[in-house]
Amino acid sequence: MSKWTARKILSLIVATVMLLSLSVATPPTAEAAGTTYYVDNTGGNDSNSGTSTSAAWQSLAKVNATSFAPGDRILFKAGGSWSGQLWPKGSGASGSPIVIDQYGTGSKPLIAGVTTELSTVLLKNQQYWEFNNLEVTNPFAGPLTNSARGERRGVYILNEESGILHHIYVKNMNIHDVDGIYTTRAGGIIFDSVGSNVPSAFNDILIDGNVLTDVDAYGIYISSNCILRYGMSDLWPWVPKPYGPWTPTTNLRISNNTIIRPATGGIAWNVTDGAVVERNTVQEATYLATNASIWWAYSDRNVVQFNESFGSRNGAEDGEGFDVDAGNIGSLVQYNYSHDNAGGFMLFVNDTYYTVDTVVRYNISQNDKRSIYRYSGSIKNVTNHNNTIYVGSQSGNPVMSDYFTKTSGSPTNIKNYNNAYYSVGDRGWNLMGQSFDYNAYYGGSTLVSSDTHKVTSDPKFVSPGSGSNGMNSVSGYQLQSTSPLIGAGIPITSNGDRDYFGNSLYNGDPDIGAHEYQGSVPPATNKAPVAYPTIAKAAADDLASRALASTTFASLNATTAVIRNINDTYYDYAWSSSTTPTFPNYITLNFGGAQVTANQLKLNTRFGQGQGITNFDLEYYNGSAWLPIQSGINLTWTSNTSADEVKTLNFAPKTFSQLRLKVNSGNHQWGNIALNELELYNAPANAAASAAASTTFPAGNAGPISNINDNSDSTAWSSATSFTFPQYIMLDFGSNSVTTSKLSLATHFGIGQGITNVDVEYFNGTSWAAALSNAAIAWGLNNSTVETRDVVFPTITTNKIRLKVNNGNRQWGNIALNELRVWSN
Repeated sequence: MSKWTARKILSLIVATVMLLSLSVATPPTAEAAGTTYYVDNTGGNDSNSGTSTSAAWQSLAKVNATSFAPGDRILFKAGGSWSGQLWPKGSGASGSPIVIDQYGTGSKPLIAGVTTELSTVLLKNQQYWEFNNLEVTNPFAGPLTNSARGERRGVYILNEESGILHHIYVKNMNIHDVDGIYTTRAGGIIFDSVGSNVPSAFNDILIDGNVLTDVDAYGIYISSNCILRYGMSDLWPWVPKPYGPWTPTTNLRISNNTIIRPATGGIAWNVTDGAVVERNTVQEATYLATNASIWWAYSDRNVVQFNESFGSRNGAEDGEGFDVDAGNIGSLVQYNYSHDNAGGFMLFVNDTYYTVDTVVRYNISQNDKRSIYRYSGSIKNVTNHNNTIYVGSQSGNPVMSDYFTKTSGSPTNIKNYNNAYYSVGDRGWNLMGQSFDYNAYYGGSTLVSSDTHKVTSDPKFVSPGSGSNGMNSVSGYQLQSTSPLIGAGIPITSNGDRDYFGNSLYNGDPDIGAHEYQGSVPPATNKAPVAYPTIAKAAADDLASRALASTTFASLNATTAVIRNINDTYYDYAWSSSTTPTFPNYITLNFGGAQVTANQLKLNTRFGQGQGITNFDLEYYNGSAWLPIQSGINLTWTSNTSADEVKTLNFAPKTFSQLRLKVNSGNHQWGNIALNELELYNAPANAAASAAASTTFPAGNAGPISNINDNSDSTAWSSATSFTFPQYIMLDFGSNSVTTSKLSLATHFGIGQGITNVDVEYFNGTSWAAALSNAAIAWGLNNSTVETRDVVFPTITTNKIRLKVNNGNRQWGNIALNELRVWSN
């Protein structure tokens, strides 16, 4: 059973310190922080100071022999040319990066790589650098299959066993003719983390405005061997072994780049969290070997938007414009334009563990070939909505979707809503794991007969098939005023609030396709919205995910039922002991040097009656000894099914760097005990439940005002239908005080009767004071679904809080509130 390990295995953040010895072999230190150095290949001299244009240095050797300091600038003369490798030494500092740029007017300074050096521009275990406005090459004769080419790179940023390295920017470079072998670690711009012993990655990476032409094998690639989670045991052969624990690069932005004819892929990234890849153009990728043009793997929370991917050459295996590859959690693919790609529009892959929770929305695909959508392995929870797919004669009769079953399984829970499929010839769908509703089908074999709310008439696009190169060339896919797609869709929650063309959503009922028509339309009919499916997981403030989990129990196996599964935040997978556990034994969360404060523990187990922990002591480490928090804690499980069953233990707040369960007994119907998730919180309390509620609103018939703080969303209070604003709703805590900075309002039929504007006021001992004024509250639904809206304000301490209600929706005359919560700090 594949499984996500710790969502954030505790990263060992190791500061890179340059130790400058007095040895004559050590490069000389630059004179002072903030110095500007000039390099002129024709008018310079290495015996110069380098600190003025008239006293410039000449060679790369001089630059490479110098350790630069924070704030330094190294400027190469425009129009100049240097052969060899550029590897300046030293590191900048936060707020004071070392900057490489050009001076003077003319073409970008050329750094021409030589055969003896695999990397033309290199940093190794350095941080706080910015590279700007260079031309870079690294040629090698011979075909891509010639291993003598090596892992050749234009710009290579290497982090080798150095923890987290910060702030590397590569901007406005012209990189071309880089002739490396077919591997992900060769190409134009390569960032590489190698952390077999010290988990290593980057933070704050910007790759922006570069042009990369004829680079082998990749245009831009973010690589890492700190990749192990989910109990994985083996990966791609080009990822260096031994692997390190999953340690993601963070704050990565790849933007505004143009990649032309990369031999395999254009842009790819691995082992990242929160990457944003936007406004890039990839043209004619895979011209020598198959791959996807833009793809990513083993990464979380990816945002891929406003990119154009077109003209990939080789579609024998991949060749799609975009590829959500193995092990991605939470990818958002939106506002992209894919056209004329040999392999198709979208590829979804699971090789070693699940790719889950992917949203593909408001994209346009024109004349993509072979298979528009391809699902490979146990893909789970994909929502494709409001995409416009045009299959013209140039597409060559592709399939609309197909799939491969791998050892990981088959695709499941793929939802397709509000998509427009226009075809002059295709081979239809393989529907494994998919469902369709509210889509439009026109021509070819696109029709999915099981689609209950389908539209099959001419969509009346302005000019279908008229897109060319350029994100702004696709206005032909906008809807004419008579289009049957207008208002024919289903609302989608968290829909991004705009269409491909920048129009706001929705104008009446949702339209089908990537365009939301902005003309006159009938009013919305309040269809119930559709939510994105997601796998069950712990809350975002779960502290356990920051720790390294370990156990003294023997585990069932070393690949799938591993202990790090208990704090990966995902409920679907579990740790299991061996089938002959002995008691007592320990399960430990180690936060390294960090101190955390917590007051709540949750244990999630499936088949609890068969394999749940039944008695444990909870202990914390105070720096010198283990001390008890609570002892003899009994758990009684009521389920013996695959449903999640969660037991919650509240305790007095404790601060610690390690927490452990001394497990004294457990159910072992099948020999083992098991745990799906161990969650830890410093949980705020809803203080409103202890208060007395009152209001100046005249009473309606939904229920008394005490319903707003009974801790139940199923009960409600409403006003009468006749009143004027403002009115007040108050919570009185009596002799007790509460410290808070957040309220939550819960309401059903919010569009019809929700509060829309409030002041938050508190009693300061003598009078009412404002904590927050004129707070607007917007509701999205007008049905029985209870929505919650938070109101955040500067921290206050008081025994009385009130809402001055300035406005509300009054479709039926009254306003209403299911619950008012006050979150105690």
